[in-house]
Amino acid sequence: MKKDIDKEITQRCKELGFKKRQYNFYKPLTNSSMATLGFGCASFRQRGHFFFNVTVGVFNKDIDELYSKLTGYSGAKYMQPTIGKQLGYLMPENDFYEWDIVDDADNAEKFDSMFSNIQKYGYPYQEKMSNFDNLFEAFYNRDSGILNEGREKTLPILYYMKGEKEKGIKFIQETIERRSKRPNRWNLFGGRDKEKKIILRAGEDSKLTT
Repeated sequence: MKKDIDKEITQRCKELGFKKRQYNFYKPLTNSSMATLGFGCASFRQRGHFFFNVTVGVFNKDIDELYSKLTGYSGAKYMQPTIGKQLGYLMPENDFYEWDIVDDADNAEKFDSMFSNIQKYGYPYQEKMSNFDNLFEAFYNRDSGILNEGREKTLPILYYMKGEKEKGIKFIQETIERRSKRPNRWNLFGGRDKEKKIILRAGEDSKLTT
Protein backbone atom coordinates (compact mmCIF):
# COMPACT_ATOMS: atom_id res chain seq x y z
CA MET A 1 0.00 0.00 0.00
CA LYS A 2 2.75 2.47 0.96
CA LYS A 3 4.42 2.00 -2.40
CA ASP A 4 1.16 2.81 -4.16
CA ILE A 5 0.79 5.99 -2.09
CA ASP A 6 4.36 7.04 -2.86
CA LYS A 7 3.69 6.40 -6.54
CA GLU A 8 0.56 8.55 -6.43
CA ILE A 9 2.38 11.40 -4.67
CA THR A 10 5.27 11.23 -7.13
CA GLN A 11 2.91 11.32 -10.09
CA ARG A 12 0.97 14.30 -8.74
CA CYS A 13 4.19 16.17 -7.95
CA LYS A 14 5.38 15.45 -11.48
CA GLU A 15 2.17 16.91 -12.88
CA LEU A 16 2.96 20.12 -10.98
CA GLY A 17 6.45 20.25 -12.46
CA PHE A 18 8.38 18.84 -9.48
CA LYS A 19 11.27 16.39 -9.72
CA LYS A 20 12.44 14.11 -6.93
CA ARG A 21 15.84 14.14 -5.25
CA GLN A 22 16.33 11.71 -2.39
CA TYR A 23 13.40 12.42 -0.04
CA ASN A 24 12.27 15.80 -1.37
CA PHE A 25 10.63 17.15 -4.50
CA TYR A 26 11.80 20.38 -6.11
CA LYS A 27 11.29 22.74 -9.04
CA PRO A 28 12.91 26.08 -9.99
CA LEU A 29 11.48 29.36 -8.70
CA THR A 30 14.28 31.79 -9.57
CA ASN A 31 17.90 31.49 -10.66
CA SER A 32 18.93 30.88 -7.06
CA SER A 33 15.80 29.37 -5.47
CA MET A 34 13.96 26.06 -5.69
CA ALA A 35 10.49 25.29 -4.36
CA THR A 36 10.58 22.09 -2.29
CA LEU A 37 7.99 19.63 -1.02
CA GLY A 38 8.60 17.04 1.68
CA PHE A 39 6.09 14.37 2.70
CA GLY A 40 6.12 12.86 6.18
CA CYS A 41 4.20 9.70 7.01
CA ALA A 42 3.11 8.08 10.28
CA SER A 43 1.66 4.57 10.00
CA PHE A 44 1.91 3.25 13.56
CA ARG A 45 -1.09 4.99 15.12
CA GLN A 46 -3.88 3.03 13.44
CA ARG A 47 -3.68 -0.16 11.44
CA GLY A 48 -4.33 0.37 7.74
CA HIS A 49 -4.03 4.17 8.00
CA PHE A 50 -1.19 6.34 6.71
CA PHE A 51 -1.12 9.88 8.09
CA PHE A 52 0.64 12.23 5.68
CA ASN A 53 1.82 15.76 6.39
CA VAL A 54 3.48 18.14 3.94
CA THR A 55 6.36 20.56 4.45
CA VAL A 56 6.63 23.31 1.84
CA GLY A 57 9.96 25.04 1.58
CA VAL A 58 12.52 26.95 -0.44
CA PHE A 59 16.08 25.88 -1.15
CA ASN A 60 18.44 28.82 -1.77
CA LYS A 61 21.44 27.80 -3.86
CA ASP A 62 23.58 30.87 -3.01
CA ILE A 63 23.14 30.37 0.74
CA ASP A 64 23.87 26.65 0.42
CA GLU A 65 27.07 27.30 -1.53
CA LEU A 66 28.39 29.65 1.15
CA TYR A 67 27.37 27.25 3.90
CA SER A 68 29.10 24.40 2.06
CA LYS A 69 32.37 26.39 1.83
CA LEU A 70 32.24 27.02 5.58
CA THR A 71 31.21 23.57 6.78
CA GLY A 72 31.79 21.09 3.95
CA TYR A 73 28.11 20.11 4.05
CA SER A 74 25.70 20.85 1.22
CA GLY A 75 21.95 20.46 1.40
CA ALA A 76 21.75 20.26 -2.38
CA LYS A 77 22.26 16.48 -2.27
CA TYR A 78 18.88 16.09 -0.60
CA MET A 79 17.43 19.42 -1.75
CA GLN A 80 17.12 20.23 1.95
CA PRO A 81 15.11 23.45 2.19
CA THR A 82 16.77 26.58 3.53
CA ILE A 83 13.44 27.49 5.06
CA GLY A 84 10.21 25.53 5.33
CA LYS A 85 6.88 25.31 7.08
CA GLN A 86 4.38 22.56 7.71
CA LEU A 87 1.49 23.14 5.32
CA GLY A 88 -1.14 23.12 8.07
CA TYR A 89 0.32 26.31 9.53
CA LEU A 90 -0.24 28.07 6.21
CA MET A 91 -3.82 26.87 5.92
CA PRO A 92 -6.77 28.60 7.68
CA GLU A 93 -6.50 26.08 10.54
CA ASN A 94 -3.02 27.42 11.38
CA ASP A 95 -2.16 24.11 13.03
CA PHE A 96 -0.39 20.86 12.27
CA TYR A 97 -2.43 19.00 9.66
CA GLU A 98 -2.35 15.46 8.31
CA TRP A 99 -4.23 13.63 5.57
CA ASP A 100 -5.49 10.18 6.61
CA ILE A 101 -4.85 7.86 3.65
CA VAL A 102 -6.67 4.56 4.21
CA ASP A 103 -5.52 1.18 2.91
CA ASP A 104 -7.80 -0.46 0.31
CA ALA A 105 -9.96 2.67 -0.04
CA ASP A 106 -10.57 5.38 -2.62
CA ASN A 107 -8.30 8.21 -1.47
CA ALA A 108 -8.59 10.40 -4.56
CA GLU A 109 -10.50 13.12 -2.72
CA LYS A 110 -7.85 13.28 0.01
CA PHE A 111 -5.04 13.52 -2.52
CA ASP A 112 -7.00 16.23 -4.33
CA SER A 113 -7.31 18.11 -1.03
CA MET A 114 -3.62 17.71 -0.25
CA PHE A 115 -2.40 19.03 -3.56
CA SER A 116 -4.98 21.78 -3.93
CA ASN A 117 -3.87 23.11 -0.53
CA ILE A 118 -0.24 22.90 -1.62
CA GLN A 119 -1.05 25.11 -4.60
CA LYS A 120 -3.39 27.46 -2.73
CA TYR A 121 -1.35 28.01 0.44
CA GLY A 122 2.10 26.52 -0.20
CA TYR A 123 2.86 28.26 -3.48
CA PRO A 124 2.40 31.83 -2.12
CA TYR A 125 4.70 31.01 0.81
CA GLN A 126 7.36 29.63 -1.54
CA GLU A 127 7.04 32.64 -3.82
CA LYS A 128 7.42 34.96 -0.84
CA MET A 129 10.49 33.15 0.52
CA SER A 130 12.19 33.12 -2.86
CA ASN A 131 12.70 36.87 -2.31
CA PHE A 132 15.92 37.53 -0.39
CA ASP A 133 14.52 40.38 1.71
CA ASN A 134 11.56 38.27 2.83
CA LEU A 135 13.86 35.36 3.61
CA PHE A 136 16.13 37.60 5.66
CA GLU A 137 13.19 39.02 7.60
CA ALA A 138 11.92 35.52 8.37
CA PHE A 139 15.26 34.50 9.90
CA TYR A 140 15.84 37.85 11.58
CA ASN A 141 12.42 37.76 13.26
CA ARG A 142 12.67 34.00 13.86
CA ASP A 143 9.55 33.11 11.91
CA SER A 144 7.56 30.15 13.22
CA GLY A 145 9.19 26.90 12.15
CA ILE A 146 12.73 28.31 12.27
CA LEU A 147 14.68 26.59 15.04
CA ASN A 148 17.45 28.30 16.98
CA GLU A 149 20.17 26.11 15.48
CA GLY A 150 19.10 26.82 11.91
CA ARG A 151 18.84 30.54 12.62
CA GLU A 152 22.28 30.62 14.23
CA LYS A 153 23.85 28.99 11.18
CA THR A 154 21.99 30.90 8.49
CA LEU A 155 21.54 34.46 9.74
CA PRO A 156 25.30 35.32 9.63
CA ILE A 157 25.40 34.18 5.99
CA LEU A 158 22.36 36.31 5.22
CA TYR A 159 24.03 39.31 6.84
CA TYR A 160 27.14 38.70 4.71
CA MET A 161 25.07 38.46 1.52
CA LYS A 162 23.26 41.63 2.57
CA GLY A 163 26.59 43.47 2.79
CA GLU A 164 26.42 43.76 6.57
CA LYS A 165 29.33 41.52 7.56
CA GLU A 166 29.96 43.27 10.88
CA LYS A 167 26.40 42.56 12.04
CA GLY A 168 26.93 38.91 11.11
CA ILE A 169 30.14 38.75 13.14
CA LYS A 170 28.40 40.39 16.10
CA PHE A 171 25.57 37.85 15.89
CA ILE A 172 28.11 34.98 15.87
CA GLN A 173 29.86 36.43 18.93
CA GLU A 174 26.55 36.80 20.77
CA THR A 175 25.61 33.22 19.87
CA ILE A 176 28.93 31.86 21.16
CA GLU A 177 28.53 33.82 24.40
CA ARG A 178 24.97 32.63 24.88
CA ARG A 179 25.86 28.99 24.17
CA SER A 180 28.74 29.12 26.67
CA LYS A 181 26.32 29.80 29.51
CA ARG A 182 24.22 27.03 30.97
CA PRO A 183 20.53 28.05 30.79
CA ASN A 184 18.83 28.72 34.13
CA ARG A 185 15.24 27.99 35.03
CA TRP A 186 14.10 31.42 33.82
CA ASN A 187 15.70 30.92 30.38
CA LEU A 188 14.17 27.48 30.02
CA PHE A 189 10.66 28.46 31.04
CA GLY A 190 10.76 31.58 28.88
CA GLY A 191 7.66 33.02 30.55
CA ARG A 192 5.70 29.76 30.33
CA ASP A 193 3.67 28.28 33.15
CA LYS A 194 6.25 26.69 35.47
CA GLU A 195 3.65 24.26 36.82
CA LYS A 196 3.41 22.61 33.40
CA LYS A 197 7.14 22.23 32.76
CA ILE A 198 9.73 19.76 34.04
CA ILE A 199 13.47 20.36 33.71
CA LEU A 200 15.64 17.27 33.21
CA ARG A 201 19.40 17.55 33.67
CA ALA A 202 21.96 14.88 32.90
CA GLY A 203 23.95 15.74 36.02
CA GLU A 204 25.81 18.62 37.66
CA ASP A 205 28.89 18.09 35.51
CA SER A 206 26.94 17.79 32.28
CA LYS A 207 25.84 20.57 29.93
CA LEU A 208 22.88 18.53 28.68
CA THR A 209 19.58 20.12 29.62
CA THR A 210 16.00 19.59 28.48
